[in-house]
Amino acid sequence: MEKRIRMWFKACLIIAGLLFFCFLAGRQGRGTDYEKEARIRQYEEDESVEKIEATVLAYGEMIRQANQPEGISSGESAADDDTMVLTTLGTFTYQTKEVEDCLYRQITAYVRDGSILEVVADERQQETLLSNVWISGVEDTRILCFMSGALFYLPYETGSDNREQVADILLQDGKVTECLVKKEKVSGKLIGVTKETVRLPDGDLPLADEVRVYRLYGEFAELSLQDLPIGYENTDFVMEEGRVCACLINSEENMETIRVLLQSGNYDGCYHKEVSFTADCDYTLEYGGQKEEHGAGEPVHVTEDSDYFSESDRIFVSLSANTGRMEITSIQRNRERTDYRGSLEIVKTQDGLAVINELLLEEYLYGVVPSEMPASYPEESLKAQAVCARTYAYGNMKNAGFPNLGAHVDDSTSFQVYGNTQERAETTAAVGATRGQLLYYGEELVSAYYYSTSCGYGTDTGAWLGLDAPGTPYLQAREIAAGAEAEAASAERDLGPEALTEEEAFERFIQSEQPEAYEKEEAWYRWHYTVEEVDIKEMERRLAQRYDVQPGFILTKTQEDSFESRPVGEIGSLRELRIVARNPGGNAAQLLIEGSRGSYLVETEYNIRYVLNNGSAPVIRKDGSETAAPTLLPSAFLMVTTGKEGEDVIGYTIIGGGYGHGIGMSQNGAKHMAMAGLGQEEILAFFYQGSRIETIY
Repeated sequence: MEKRIRMWFKACLIIAGLLFFCFLAGRQGRGTDYEKEARIRQYEEDESVEKIEATVLAYGEMIRQANQPEGISSGESAADDDTMVLTTLGTFTYQTKEVEDCLYRQITAYVRDGSILEVVADERQQETLLSNVWISGVEDTRILCFMSGALFYLPYETGSDNREQVADILLQDGKVTECLVKKEKVSGKLIGVTKETVRLPDGDLPLADEVRVYRLYGEFAELSLQDLPIGYENTDFVMEEGRVCACLINSEENMETIRVLLQSGNYDGCYHKEVSFTADCDYTLEYGGQKEEHGAGEPVHVTEDSDYFSESDRIFVSLSANTGRMEITSIQRNRERTDYRGSLEIVKTQDGLAVINELLLEEYLYGVVPSEMPASYPEESLKAQAVCARTYAYGNMKNAGFPNLGAHVDDSTSFQVYGNTQERAETTAAVGATRGQLLYYGEELVSAYYYSTSCGYGTDTGAWLGLDAPGTPYLQAREIAAGAEAEAASAERDLGPEALTEEEAFERFIQSEQPEAYEKEEAWYRWHYTVEEVDIKEMERRLAQRYDVQPGFILTKTQEDSFESRPVGEIGSLRELRIVARNPGGNAAQLLIEGSRGSYLVETEYNIRYVLNNGSAPVIRKDGSETAAPTLLPSAFLMVTTGKEGEDVIGYTIIGGGYGHGIGMSQNGAKHMAMAGLGQEEILAFFYQGSRIETIY
């Protein structure tokens, strides 16, 4: 009996101990919950913390570098450490191990500076659909997928023939439940992209609601529809229920042809009411599945109501001879005969007829270089111009300016002037001498901007993008003058690029001439412009026009003395007109207009050139010649001096220098460099610092 009592008592002690241990453990766990809840409450109130909802797809070594794999098991982790996580909203780092317990599950996460601080798993665990994922590789028990800029593994058994396919992947309850592969593909020459369709010669393909664009060569990348290579056949279109759900750019083309939208009339606009043309050899029209043959010299006239458009909205015109030319008699250019190489497409749109000239890039340059630089310039400057023009064009071929119409560029100053001047032997030779040469900075194409004449200095892209915009490393403000002694002389006069951001220094500079400047003898090196009587209504009209185009750069003064983007009102009596900020090199960045009824801050060089122009006064160049400037002042390298009666500004005088935006290569600077013995590569290295030339074909 006594023994049984002792055993019973001992058992009670053990049970009590276990209960007490569980109680303490519960208190400790509840304490952890309390601490997490307190942290979440703190994050909810912290403006620097973002709350997101996503599904965890991979973490740590499950994520691979996004490059083309040679073997599915041989890649390194994409993360420098094991704290990277891929979600349906992109890639993050994480500071809580709870992320790893939420694989393939939906979570609420608290994120600061790209790092997940805390997660809460969604207990409902609804199904997550990953639409149009690229499956790069397949093993027995897992697949290698690409999505959201990363390669990652998912556990799933699928057939080896599902490698390199697009699929929908379903996730639920912490696992992959289904992989629906889409194998139907269509390919062909891409001749246009809209928000609703991709256009092939045989017809339009409608786009699904969620379309992904994958680049599959070199380094994997997910791109936009804007990046599709128009005019080429290197894209497969994955179909689902008759709609394009994914676009696969499967190889890098040597892009040798360009598609140019020809403006109507004398550069009157993108659309034509009618198109008349002929050719110096036999030619063929194709439309709606039909062909129509024409002999050399036989004219064709097309209007919007032509029967050619009864079955299709596009006419294709091709020549029987590679060296043949088409003459478009319904447009006017600054040359006797408006003839074109290559082929034509005439597209009927709701706005009129669009005319596209497709031709070899090199032949396109035959018509660009003489239109952009006089053929009489030295050979090395013409070669530098050819490389710039080819680089600029190639950048637009990779990212088309008119994807909806299927054109890379147009033939006006909006891109590069093409075909306005007759081809010349000197410029054609410069194109041939630089065949296939492009300008690169690192692995990227240079934005090869150029302009006519400098004032002795160039500026950077802040002139277009605003004072706080990040610069482009190879486009820097610098003095366009000969030799190191020029820089030393400018430093001694305190007239370097940064010094010219100060008003006093710039005014000293623009009212003088630097003997070392390459372009000091050019007529556009200095100029002046006088408005005897300010036309307030015209200034208000110009302000309003630029606000409609760039509202973020036309700012109205508020009652709180700050400037905000608002519709332009009245100026009233003009009280002040002055430059209040400059970019490096002295280019005007901000113009203040103060009036009795409203005050405005005008930003960026183009807007300043437009608003300060009264539309009627002539520009007087350095050599005394006058030229009309109905739209823009020659440059924003300028100073403003006002004339007043009492408080009111009644007129103003501008002293300026150079012609053009001042970014990239000065064409007259290149001319004088070549005259001084510099070669093409030296000229380009001067204007695009750190760049190099590569030959692509």
